[in-house]
Amino acid sequence: MFKKNLIAAAGLTMLAAAAHAQVTLYGNLDVGVAHSRVKVAGDSESVNSVDSSLLTESYFGLKGSEDLGGGLKALFVLESPIDVDTGTASGNTFWGRNAYVGLAGGFGAVKLGNQESLFKTEGAAFNPFGSSPLFSTTNLLTDVTGLGGSWQHAVGYTSTNMSGLTVSAQYSAKEGAKGGNTAAYSGGAYALAANYAAGPLALSAVYGNVKSTDATEANVKQRAYLLGASYDFGVAKAFAQYGRDKFTDVGGSDTAKFYQIGAIVPVSAEGAVHTSYARTKFDGEREYQFSLAYNHALSKRTGAYVGVTRIKGEIEEAEATGRATVFGVGVRHAF
Repeated sequence: MFKKNLIAAAGLTMLAAAAHAQVTLYGNLDVGVAHSRVKVAGDSESVNSVDSSLLTESYFGLKGSEDLGGGLKALFVLESPIDVDTGTASGNTFWGRNAYVGLAGGFGAVKLGNQESLFKTEGAAFNPFGSSPLFSTTNLLTDVTGLGGSWQHAVGYTSTNMSGLTVSAQYSAKEGAKGGNTAAYSGGAYALAANYAAGPLALSAVYGNVKSTDATEANVKQRAYLLGASYDFGVAKAFAQYGRDKFTDVGGSDTAKFYQIGAIVPVSAEGAVHTSYARTKFDGEREYQFSLAYNHALSKRTGAYVGVTRIKGEIEEAEATGRATVFGVGVRHAF
């Protein structure tokens, strides 16, 4: 009870402080019509649906900052994922995307609270579809392994830009002693990342040691890394990623191996073709995903898109290989 009251008081204090800061309401709404067909072991099923977050994530947020003088400023971010098709909050936590407060200055920025993982942000930066829940092929690694969400009870640091180089660190506290389950790990996680950008070239590397990211015990611990590169040729921007994630439990270990290649090809001042192909190999199984979409800007904030993605391999832990194909057409609006 004391901890809940403390959190509530801290939240009210932060919102009261925000009233004296520069506060911005912003977000993104993405909704489309989808047709999916899943085929497993000779059986197939087709579904027509209206879904949120096809090409881009739907969410809304509040952010603000206050100048504290001497080059120091306070900042906060609150972001909640939403399902536009139902009008409900998405996920188990309302501010599940980001909820942090921090300080920024010549040393960089330090943030305390719930934060998107470095694996998610780095993975999105080097995929033609960003963090698209449907079309991003990097999901074969970050979502399947659980690395692509947000980290609770976290401390994050991002440096200033040092001649094109930026470094980041993230830590999720385990908060508590290990229980009586000898087959579990006590929790906690950390990750380190480096980004370098020089003209058309960009490079990235992120490494993490993860038990759990919500202060709970975990039956599996992970050691993972993800490398990314992109180069803008003008006529097209190329992307590539390679990553590994080693899973360890009391019974042994196994490693997921992942790669992705893709491109964004502008075809007009308003439109571009996005394409990506990826493969993950884990526990003797292979999974492949190919995505292709056309994204058209109707204005600076509004766009329309049409695309298709196909996944081949083991689907939703079925005991047989299969394939899933999803066609989607939708509209997005940023505010």
